[in-house]
Amino acid sequence: MKFDFFKMQAQGNDYLFFDFLDKKIPAIDFSALSLKVCDRHFGVGADGIVLISADSENDAKMRIFNADGSEAEMCGTALRCVTSYLSQKLKKAEISVVTKAGIREGKLIFEGKNPNVKVGIGKPEILKQELKVEGFVGDWISVGNPHFVIFLEEENSGFKRNYARKFGKKIERNTYFPERTNVEFARIISSKTIEIQIWERGSGATLACGTGSVAAAFVGMRRKRLEKNVTVKVPGGEVKISVENGFFFLSGEVFKVFSGKIEI
Repeated sequence: MKFDFFKMQAQGNDYLFFDFLDKKIPAIDFSALSLKVCDRHFGVGADGIVLISADSENDAKMRIFNADGSEAEMCGTALRCVTSYLSQKLKKAEISVVTKAGIREGKLIFEGKNPNVKVGIGKPEILKQELKVEGFVGDWISVGNPHFVIFLEEENSGFKRNYARKFGKKIERNTYFPERTNVEFARIISSKTIEIQIWERGSGATLACGTGSVAAAFVGMRRKRLEKNVTVKVPGGEVKISVENGFFFLSGEVFKVFSGKIEI
């Protein structure tokens, strides 16, 4: 069977999308498919795949599979990409999408050269504060999916080393996290800006993570080191985080890379 797909990225965090809005989702092993097609040497190459399907009460439903075949509850990057895609396809200003973490809404914002996509991530939940794992002390946060956020006192010149690549996998798989966790190493640049390094559960070191950016900003705000509207710098660019009545929003540019067909 051959299926159409398209690839999108936001700040370098890239996914392959399959549109099943008008067709039945085939009974295949999508975990195995994700493992195969996400390989950057022997497949198409991506951080994961996303299935877009119909929902009776919302614009769509999405399922996310990481590059290692595991299924994710939520992904801020994928949500922004799906919002952009559906907004154009359905010709709607605002989009609602069902995820495993609940219903999320988003819209296009036309500012500057390229439209930004703003999505509601929700109210972060503290799972555990000041938890020591692999020699690092951090806060374990849920924003629909789990994140272990570690703030480092780094110089303004930047991170001294690639903490995510060196320590991310060990922290992700630590026995404290039975279902594994995403990991963010963060440093404060100013009260309005932070920088993070990312290790995604199931995908490894990535150039960006929307929910990870929200989790890091949330921890910084709780520690009264950040304002309520901040820029989060990631290896692949930057995103904006804003807060309204305790509800966190994520915004940034998204881009379609290409489309094609794949044999499943």
